[in-house]
Order: sequence, then structure tokens, then C-alpha cells
Amino acid sequence: MADELTDLGGVDEEKAKILREAGYETVEHVAAASQDQLQAVEGISTALAARLKAETDEVEISDDVEADVDELGGDEESDEADADDEEADADDEDEFEELTDISGIGASKAEALEEAGYSTVDQVRGADQDELADVSGIGMALAARIKADVGDLDVSEEVEAEIEDEEPEVEDEDVETELQARGLADKTPDLDDENARLLVQRRREGKPQFNRQDYHKKKRVPTSWRRPRGQLSKQRRGVKGKGDTVQAGFRTPKAVRGKHPSGFEEVRVHNVDDLAGVDGDTEAVRIASKVGARKRERIEEVAEDEGIRVLNPTYEEVKVE
Repeated sequence: MADELTDLGGVDEEKAKILREAGYETVEHVAAASQDQLQAVEGISTALAARLKAETDEVEISDDVEADVDELGGDEESDEADADDEEADADDEDEFEELTDISGIGASKAEALEEAGYSTVDQVRGADQDELADVSGIGMALAARIKADVGDLDVSEEVEAEIEDEEPEVEDEDVETELQARGLADKTPDLDDENARLLVQRRREGKPQFNRQDYHKKKRVPTSWRRPRGQLSKQRRGVKGKGDTVQAGFRTPKAVRGKHPSGFEEVRVHNVDDLAGVDGDTEAVRIASKVGARKRERIEEVAEDEGIRVLNPTYEEVKVE
């Protein structure tokens, strides 16, 4: 629970000073005041007043504080505020036709509300502040602002029932997702029988991991390969178990040497122009590591349109059918 006025959302030192000058010296005073009393304070907007009431609705209020707040807001002011609110609500009912007519709701926010099931102004009126705040892109502050604009207007029983029916579907929905590579991740080249056999042979036989002599004994010795030296070197003499040495006998068949395991010839690209001249049937591209996300996405789109496989694609989360 907030202890100071500045602990409340949207209240900085300047707003706190304005509230104190108006007689609301503590958080308890703010909790005891109505939204109309708070928004009547010069410098406190309707949205901020609604937000303050939402954050202080669970604060316990003593009788002394409640009496102090009653003295701050007279009956005449309250009656005038109620009359003004009624007139404003009547005007608002005619004013709000589209979601974008609501204060703070642009095209993207309206789309988010529609995806969440609030496709009309009536449905927004029927939802409470917490439900609106749970919508993607709609926080507690904007939800309070929306409710301040349209929350107190009358809602038909049909709209309320429609919102209640939609809620369990959203809560109970358990969507399973998985990561899938973008583009033609499963595409393979058309290989003749000999090249296909050599690729299988290369994969089956493998190649030893050539490590530098004594790399496992001394921390200062890296794993990168260096030819073993020394008259007593067991690795140089080929003693079994002391590690293989690099020699021509370990080379892969020349026909498939340097190819990707799928059988494609690799081509490194840095931009869309590098895709020109790439044969999608026999060659695949690998995007350079320094390429940014936006350019990478463009390269993947063009490669997919031209039937070229990307060997290091971007993975995106998709729903499992």
C-alpha cells in the first residue's frame, strides 16, 4: 500500500503539492474522496482521478479523515458536478460511435480491443477496469481513462451477457505453440545416386576431433590443432589412444567436399542483392552474422519467393494445429 502521495501512480511532486493545497494531505484523504472531488482539483485530470481511485480502493479510512474530506467537497459542488456529468454522459452516448472515438484509443489500441472481444463501444462499457487492463497494450492507466470516458454509461443486458459468455473462452483457451523455421527449411537438392551415396558415407564415417597435444593436461594449451613435435611425442608416433593427427586419409570425398549435410552448396549473403544469381535447386544461402534483424527478415522473404533455402533461418512461434 502506498504511504506517500508520490507513491501513487501518476503523482509526482508537483501533483502531490496540488493535492495537499486542495486539502488531500495523505493517501487516506485521497481514498476518502470521490472521483468527482479529485477531478475538481485544478491540475488533476479525469483519467488521473480515476487512476487514483482505482489504486486506493482498498485503503482503510478513519472517521476523522472522512469528515475532513466531506468538508472539502460541498453539497452544492457535488450537485453541480453530478448535473454536469449527466449532461456529459448524454453527450458522450451520442459522441462515441467507434472505438477510436474514445480518448486514448488509436487504430492499434482499437485492433487490440477487437481481438480481445470488445468490438463495439457498448462492449467496452460493459467491461470493468481490470478486464480492459488485461488486454494487450491496454494498461491500468489507459483502462481507467477509458472507464472515465464511457464506463458509467448504461449498458444493455444483451451486451453484458455477451461479454460474460466470452470471458470463459479466453481464460480456458489453452493454445499449444512451437517454434518453426521461416522459409523453405525442408527443401533438399536433387542429387544423383553417386553424390547421395557419398553424402551418406561422409555422415556415417565422420571425422575425428583434432585437438592439440596435451590440451587436457594444461590450461594454457588451447584445443586448436598444431602438429605434434618432440622426439618422445606419442601422438606424433601414432600411439593408439593418444589422439589422431591430421592427414590426407581423413579427407571427405572430393565430389561432396565442403557441401552442407543436405547436399546444397553454401553461399554467404549480406543483403538482398547477393541473392541474384543463386540457383535454388543446387545452392542454399547462409546469412552473415552481422546482418541486422530488419535486413535479415527482408532477405528471408525474398529467398522464399525465389525458392531459395536459408540454412540459418529465423525461428518464430506458431500455433500447433
